[in-house]
Amino acid sequence: MRRIKLKNFSLMLFLILFIVSNIPTLHVSASTVFNQHIYDEADLLSTSERDKLEEMCIEYGEEAGIDILILTHDDRTAPYAETYIEDFEDQYPAGDRVYLLVDMYNRVVFIEGYGLAETYIHSKRIDQIIDDITPDLSDGNYYDAFVSYIEQSSAYMKDDSELNYDHDYNYAKPQSSNPNDAYYDETWPGDSSSSNDSILSNILVQLVVAMIIGAVVVAIMAYNSGGKMTAGSNTYMDPSQSGLIGRRDQYIRTQVTRVRKPQNNNSNGGKGGFSSGGFRGGVSSGGRSHSSGGGRF
Repeated sequence: MRRIKLKNFSLMLFLILFIVSNIPTLHVSASTVFNQHIYDEADLLSTSERDKLEEMCIEYGEEAGIDILILTHDDRTAPYAETYIEDFEDQYPAGDRVYLLVDMYNRVVFIEGYGLAETYIHSKRIDQIIDDITPDLSDGNYYDAFVSYIEQSSAYMKDDSELNYDHDYNYAKPQSSNPNDAYYDETWPGDSSSSNDSILSNILVQLVVAMIIGAVVVAIMAYNSGGKMTAGSNTYMDPSQSGLIGRRDQYIRTQVTRVRKPQNNNSNGGKGGFSSGGFRGGVSSGGRSHSSGGGRF
């Protein structure tokens, strides 16, 4: 009996840990995650240039309410630029940040915005940044290009003059997929920041649900551990003396269940298209939507 109780307790503990471990990740600012903002794998910058750009990313990022990051590499085996940034982003908790990637092997520059940066640094603004920094990248003036990217990204995060052409929202109240928000838009992709206010209550609810499930499972197992009645109506019947002389199967009716065919409402057909709100972007393998744009230099 003691072994049964121990087994039941272990099962309940496992269920609780399983549910808690699947609670959605908190949406946090990248400043609480990243100790650096310049990842110069292609060695395009001197030590002093890296230090200056690092300070700029922190200063301008804090003013804009996002984190500004720069990635470079010269790896011929690396994935496509958009996927490279997505994979980098998926390693960390969701947040408000913008990335610039310089792929020296393919001579490609790419920008992606996540969280609030997806709203404010949208495709049109990304194209403008790319156009402005491409000449410097082509000439090898990487430091100047990165400075321009940092300054423009920060400025766009404080400028909502172009955003209202499509939807009625602003910097203080961005577009959201949360039906409870004032600027709710059913076509807007999942807004990870909209869950910040309720994340703690969600954790408590899931903990309570886990405990209830565990208690029910333990109760069922304890009830079943007392033994079952295995005798049935056929246990004491002798087929040779029952008087049954035959059997037959009689068709009664056919039951048909109709299920509505699901519709594919995704008209984009994949990454890199335009959403119904007019923004070009994609979704990472981790399910995070972003704005995007790039070109060659």
